[in-house]
Amino acid sequence: MCFLVLGIATAGCAQTKVKTKVKMAAENKSYFKLLEAYTQNTIPGIPGQLVETGHHFVIVWQSKKYPETFFWRGANGWMTCKIEKAQKITTRSAPRGIAYNTEFVTGDDIHKGDTLMLTPVKGGRFPIPAEIPSRAKNTLFFKAGGSNWLSYPVKKIGRKADVPMP
Repeated sequence: MCFLVLGIATAGCAQTKVKTKVKMAAENKSYFKLLEAYTQNTIPGIPGQLVETGHHFVIVWQSKKYPETFFWRGANGWMTCKIEKAQKITTRSAPRGIAYNTEFVTGDDIHKGDTLMLTPVKGGRFPIPAEIPSRAKNTLFFKAGGSNWLSYPVKKIGRKADVPMP
């Protein structure tokens, strides 16, 4: 009898978790649309210095609530993201024909329809919140307008040409 009650309770909990995950996945996609995800090497102008590889994510913000913060969970750990408004420019000299002009913004300056560039930055000590699953990799985590942590797995990350520094 105890096993029957335990089985019914477990089945009920499992169904609730599945519904919550499905709702969360649909809810997260309504906050922004990912236009482009890419890595790009910066080649230092001084011989012997290390080449730096940076990740970049270009999104269109689709929510009335502004984004409070973004974090990237990739191969290099848990990193905060710099948020900038981005404007696409197309030139013949730009790698693959597309580049972006960016300007620093804060949450209140971000509105529905804005194109944003998210760039994970090294440094700082931001502990990973307990709500973030340890197995989550290649995922953008964010908060918007007082929400809990939301996630957006990035499935494809392209590669742009190297940028030499003077």
